[in-house]
Amino acid sequence: MNRSVSLAIFALLVILTAACHAQSTHAAKTQSDPFAPYLDGKAPPITREIISVPDSITVRRVLFRIRDKNEAYAVIATPKTPGKHPGILVLHGSGGSAEEEKAMAWAQRGYVAVAPDMPGLYSPLTHGDLPMSKGYADGRYTMQPDTTRSVIFDGMLAAMKALDLLRAQPDVDTNRIGVVGVSWGGTMTTMVCGLAGERVKAGFAIYGCGFFDKGGWRAGKPSPGAKSGSLAANMTAEETERWLRDLDPGRRVPQMKASFFHAAATNDFFGWPESVQATFDAIPSQKNHLYSPNDNHKIHVPGGTVFEPTKASGPQLAGGRANWLAMEVPYFEYHLKGIGKPFPAVSLLKTGDAHLARFRVNAPHSLTKTEVYWSRATEPEAAKDPDALRKSVLEREWIALPASNIGENTFEARLPAEAAVWFALVSDDRPVTVSSDLTILEQVP
Repeated sequence: MNRSVSLAIFALLVILTAACHAQSTHAAKTQSDPFAPYLDGKAPPITREIISVPDSITVRRVLFRIRDKNEAYAVIATPKTPGKHPGILVLHGSGGSAEEEKAMAWAQRGYVAVAPDMPGLYSPLTHGDLPMSKGYADGRYTMQPDTTRSVIFDGMLAAMKALDLLRAQPDVDTNRIGVVGVSWGGTMTTMVCGLAGERVKAGFAIYGCGFFDKGGWRAGKPSPGAKSGSLAANMTAEETERWLRDLDPGRRVPQMKASFFHAAATNDFFGWPESVQATFDAIPSQKNHLYSPNDNHKIHVPGGTVFEPTKASGPQLAGGRANWLAMEVPYFEYHLKGIGKPFPAVSLLKTGDAHLARFRVNAPHSLTKTEVYWSRATEPEAAKDPDALRKSVLEREWIALPASNIGENTFEARLPAEAAVWFALVSDDRPVTVSSDLTILEQVP
């Protein structure tokens, strides 16, 4: 090999060695620099677009006093049209915060809407000396020296003071006040309607039952070593009794004066059908409800979490950004504005045959679906084990049967021998869906 070839090979080796070293150095820097995997220059996906305030409404963002030094944040959305408007209180779910877009959507429909933060189970926009400053949900079962030490108390008080804030708005007709909320906000809707009496005309609670001791609490495992925030954890028998007496909405609904709708899911992780029915049974005012079969914190029936395209002209919040359920709108339009017709009402009829399900429907709109859903009994052993009990509720199968029209708005279906509990489900053409009460043929734990 001549000298010139040797020099060329050597030079190439030097270049390759330098390149490898540079590449390894870059890789090392990439591995050690936490920004490196993300600084790729690519545009990020847009996960949510925040709508600007429509020209037809005004929006105020305020802090209001709960008690002592405690303050809460709220959004107030008001139509620009003159005159008095119905008012609606919009209550967020667990881990959420003031529902600005939903408040704006209600204002676009002609309502004055207030959407507050509620301490206890929220993502705080709140300012002030709140117990929640120590962490999400901490202190919800703190009952010493009294009930006011629970952050749930501050959350419920924030909702009630937000109701007062709504009623004080100069454009609000205080005779036409509604409350709507989902999950934790649904529970608060039930509580507010119970506490407020005649100050609320209509309530719509989504997954918002009371009687916690008949639902998800039954799967709690009270013990000194329980994880902070576990259901019913670390409370004495006296504290549990006092918590239920003061803070459980089921104990408050006997004072309810509002027309009330409760949308529930049969397999809900917390609001079990038995606690939903107990809440419904305790309400003395005009009431209606829905069990969405085989759903857990969802409502996949007509009028539920599936939305029709909006027909409104101009920019308008629609779908899940405007409401949790589509049938919230016709409900409040009827009860607060006198527009449209009431929801269907289902009443059970006795037959003398436990396995012949019969019911009558008072339906101002044409019905599109009439069904009966039934389920088997929970295994007795499951009732003895909290984990097995919860699993049985979440996985309980509700089986549909078509209901035959036998005349005079009356329907029936033959239940199988293994049926232990059932309810009727009907939908109309708006679409709106409602249910009958639960009928228990064999005690379900």
